Amino acid sequence: MSNKYSEENLIHAALYVPTDEEKQKRSEEFKDNPMSGFLFPDDRDSVLYGIFGDIPDYENPDMESLWEEVLDADPEEIYEYCFRKGIDLFMDDGRPVPGWRDVAVMLKAIDKGYLELV
Repeated sequence: MSNKYSEENLIHAALYVPTDEEKQKRSEEFKDNPMSGFLFPDDRDSVLYGIFGDIPDYENPDMESLWEEVLDADPEEIYEYCFRKGIDLFMDDGRPVPGWRDVAVMLKAIDKGYLELV
């Protein structure tokens, strides 16, 4: 698997997954706040917000069709596609990051002109 990106400009999606330590610290800091569950995104959203600053809008039929396309595809093809687009989806343990399919949907939406990164 190769792409035009070097190690310096390849986005490592795993960097946006909060560690257990970070989650524990957050939990302790806001344990008395009843809204704390809404203050922090889940791991999937952390990855998507970290990379794109947004999450897919699956109420949009165009985004929903991209989701179906990604869901029906072989995961290996999706990993390769994202890598070619400059995003490494894998964590140190070899598992893909939470929301890896959503990352692919966002990339495909950009390719199709449904979204623009600013």
